[in-house]
Amino acid sequence: MFYLSLFALVVIAGLLGFVAFQPGEINVRRSRVMRCSPEAAFELVRDLRRWPDWSPWLLHEPDAVLSYSDAPDSVEGWYEWDGKVIGAGRITQVSLHPPERIEQRLAFKRPFKSTAAVSWEFAATEQDGAPATEIFWTMRGRMPFLLRFLGPMMTQAVGKDYELGLVRLRALLDPDAPKLSIRFEGDTELPAQIALTIPFAGTLKDMVAAMKAGFTRLAGFVAERGIEPAAPPFTAYYMADPKGDRFRCDIAMPVPPDTEPGELTRKHIAGGAFVAAEVQGSYDFLELAWHSAMGHLRMAKRQWDRSRPSLEVYVKDPEQVASDDELLTRIYLPVKSKR
Repeated sequence: MFYLSLFALVVIAGLLGFVAFQPGEINVRRSRVMRCSPEAAFELVRDLRRWPDWSPWLLHEPDAVLSYSDAPDSVEGWYEWDGKVIGAGRITQVSLHPPERIEQRLAFKRPFKSTAAVSWEFAATEQDGAPATEIFWTMRGRMPFLLRFLGPMMTQAVGKDYELGLVRLRALLDPDAPKLSIRFEGDTELPAQIALTIPFAGTLKDMVAAMKAGFTRLAGFVAERGIEPAAPPFTAYYMADPKGDRFRCDIAMPVPPDTEPGELTRKHIAGGAFVAAEVQGSYDFLELAWHSAMGHLRMAKRQWDRSRPSLEVYVKDPEQVASDDELLTRIYLPVKSKR
């Protein structure tokens, strides 16, 4: 018994030592140029009552409880959120220097307690010869001691959230800017599908080119043979590693079960339980949409079913919409059924 206790103490000491040497810092800074004045950008960001219009986090729980101080757009003004999915916290105005800078204090209450310093900078610039503003969004903080090892992962995740938030903020400040809307639809059951497929493995750049050629080829194949697609075309992802820039997927066209594949491959795509997200906007934003969808899966504490592919379904044909803002895509993440 003595040796077991000693061994346990050694393991615990080792783990604490490992944690102690982790940096645990979160340092995030992202920027985007927007066609607006610094004054307009400053006024929109300082108005905490407008944050739900563009926040990358409230997308996950639109009905979270929000509370505001009497003057949330002034120094010491604040807004709080409290939700089952996004946790709880408060952001407070520390200092306002119109129209150049805003300083804020961020305090998380759930899922863990921590604080961070947030700042905004608004720098006048030009874009394509027109007046514009470059908005910088920065956060500096530290993870709680026992969660310090999560610092690098949180830095990367928050950075993507900031990119998403800036895209949505730009759409409010510039009426001509591309729009992005993401709506989480919750649990969905999809039937199995038979699809004609073209396999791909490679980098993101090569995948974009392969998709353009692949879907053109699939559409031509079914049109020549008078085959009516059974559903919108999609991509089935078996492996996606954005950091390593490696992807493996099938470019797919759903067809009736008795369709002869010719030189293509006919595959059975498994159905089952999925968590769904609806994305409206340019395909250029799909990387951010996927990041948000994966984050939603973690927040909802759902277990990813890696035995089935994730699906990216192109609901609207790009040739039949007036602009990229009207493109409609659905992301389906396979999950294990709730017990």
